Amino acid sequence: MATEGTVRRGGVQPVELYRFEGTDVWQEGDENARIRGYFPLSPGTPNAGEVAGEEVTIVCLEIEPGNYLPTHRDSNEELLVVVDGTVEASVGEERVELSSGQCAIVPEMEPHGIRNVGDATARVIGFFPNDELTATFDETLMPFDSTVVTIGGRDE
Repeated sequence: MATEGTVRRGGVQPVELYRFEGTDVWQEGDENARIRGYFPLSPGTPNAGEVAGEEVTIVCLEIEPGNYLPTHRDSNEELLVVVDGTVEASVGEERVELSSGQCAIVPEMEPHGIRNVGDATARVIGFFPNDELTATFDETLMPFDSTVVTIGGRDE
């Protein structure tokens, strides 16, 4: 068993994606620009576990009906997978509705956002092919108090 502060890599280890308390993320002045984020493979991020991927990052989102993840650009290509609910993903100038079991690919640095258009909490997982991710938002993201948020990366 790993000790506190240790990052466990390698081997097969189960990770419960929504086990941890999520981090509320929002933008001031828009009550619907609000989500709850979970970072289960990114030790050092709020409420994360101790397991890290060698070359992968995942971000788990819970979005309440009517709320949305604001427009941003990610430093890596992203695979969005809808686990529960129905969302509208905007990618560049395109919009697509995605329901449970569906996915979409977002190209690196393409502006995108996700809105819950259903009547239940939506759960979405973003998969990234790198252990570090930098997201740049159009407006300041709280509680980070910045337009640029970096998660993951090697902590060895």
